[in-house]
Amino acid sequence: MKTRVQYRSPFEDKGKDLLDFARTYLSNAFPNPDRDGCPPDAALQSLAFNPKESQPGVTEHLAACSPCFRRYAELLAELKSRMDAEEGLSWRRISAWPKAHPVLGGAVLACALFIAIGVGLLLRRIRQPNTPPIDTNRRPSPTEPVFPTVAYSPFSLDLSALSRVRGSERSTIGTQGRVAVPCSPLDLTVTLPFASEEGPYDLKLISEGRTFWSKSAQAHLHKGKTLIQVEADFRQIPSGNYNMEVQSSSGIHLIQQVSIQAVLP
Repeated sequence: MKTRVQYRSPFEDKGKDLLDFARTYLSNAFPNPDRDGCPPDAALQSLAFNPKESQPGVTEHLAACSPCFRRYAELLAELKSRMDAEEGLSWRRISAWPKAHPVLGGAVLACALFIAIGVGLLLRRIRQPNTPPIDTNRRPSPTEPVFPTVAYSPFSLDLSALSRVRGSERSTIGTQGRVAVPCSPLDLTVTLPFASEEGPYDLKLISEGRTFWSKSAQAHLHKGKTLIQVEADFRQIPSGNYNMEVQSSSGIHLIQQVSIQAVLP
């Protein structure tokens, strides 16, 4: 049978040796056979049993009187043995209770076990929310709508060369020629003529009196230019010639000739 050796730190040994030396030194280095200036025994008991209520001078006296220090050490040893006895008695009462009440002891143990299991399950559900498993073999249903991501390409339409004309009967038609516009989703930026008003505008793509695309957007002033930014999806527009009309509620009407062209692959 192997004997288990308990490891002790060299610092613990040095600390114990230092305490033993101090206890021996204070017990013999200051003899006072006549007990001159010694406090009464009640003061030493108060320091041992109720150190918070003792007088500070008693502690200073112990450092210079070996008889009082030895008496104080005896009182501490008595206090320690009394506390050890009370602790052992309390532990014996606790350990003997299940033997005296086996049914109640089993019930208390079962309740504690059920509570621990319930708390563990609750914490597990909180930390791991109940999410359905992902079926990697599942195919999309033909009835489910599929919305692919549309990439809008930036495109600018400069109408700044047109003159601002007011009035429901008058319009301004661009003279810069027909502008080629790709037949694709566009992040369209329309530059209005200088000093054009901010606010709502209607944009329309018209051919032979028929409107193929329309949208309303707000015009904003940016770095001295009045701009309209709008998403325009021209994928469903047939290739051909159209008029891009931009009209405000105040009566400004701009017309730019454009040509919708298929995008080469």
